[in-house]
Amino acid sequence: MATSSSSKPAPSRSYRGVSTVQRKAERRERLIQAAIQCFGRYGYHSTTLKSLCAEAGMTERYFYESFANFDEILCCAYQHAAQTIFDIVTASFAETGSDPLTRMRLGVDSYFKAIASDPARARLVLIEIEGASDNANQVYRDRLRTSADMIRNEVIGSLPGTPGNGLSMEILSTAILGAVYQLAKEWVLSNFKLPRATLVRNVEALVAGVLGQWQAPSPPLVHSTARSTRKKKGVA
Repeated sequence: MATSSSSKPAPSRSYRGVSTVQRKAERRERLIQAAIQCFGRYGYHSTTLKSLCAEAGMTERYFYESFANFDEILCCAYQHAAQTIFDIVTASFAETGSDPLTRMRLGVDSYFKAIASDPARARLVLIEIEGASDNANQVYRDRLRTSADMIRNEVIGSLPGTPGNGLSMEILSTAILGAVYQLAKEWVLSNFKLPRATLVRNVEALVAGVLGQWQAPSPPLVHSTARSTRKKKGVA
C-alpha cells in the first residue's frame, strides 16, 4: 500500500556533509557566545543587534532564525554562562572527601578561578542579568536557588540532622551564597584587585563559623528578659 508523502518527515539537506539542523544549531551557539562577550564587555543595554551579529560573524537574518528578541538571547546567554561556571564548581567536589570545609574551599576556589578566567562572562552572570527585564530577573532568581541548593547538598548536607537551635540548612546555604556572590561582584568591579586566595580564605572563615554554630545550643531569649525587666521597673 502506498504511503502518503505528508506522513514522512522532510529530509534534512546537507552541505559539505553538515545537515541543515546541525548548521542551525552551530549558528545559534555562535550567537550565544557572541552575546556573552558583547553583554559582558559593553553591557546589555549598550549592545546592538548589529554589533552582536558582527561579533558572531553572521548577518542579522540569522539572529531571528533562533531568537525572537534580545531578551530571549540574554536569558539563553546567561543560562549558558552560568551553567558553565556551575559545572566547573560541581566538578571540583569530586576531587575531595566529605569534609564540609575542605569541599567549600575547593568549590569557592574553582568558582573564583572561573570568574577570573572570562571577565565578560563574569560581568554577564553577576551584573548585567539582574534587573535587565522581568524574564531575566526570574531566570536569575531560579539560578540563585539552584546554586544555594548546590551548597546545601555538596557542602553542609553531610552535617548531622536538624540541631534544634533555630538554624536552617536552607537559610544558611542562601546566606553563604549571598556572601560569595557579593564578593565576586566586588571583585569583578575592582578588576580583580585582591588575590583569589584572599577571597577564598575569608569565605572559608565565614563557613567555618557557620559549621561551628551548627550544633551550638540555642542562645537565651534576651528580648524576653529585657521585657520582664522593664515591667518590674514600671516601664511600658
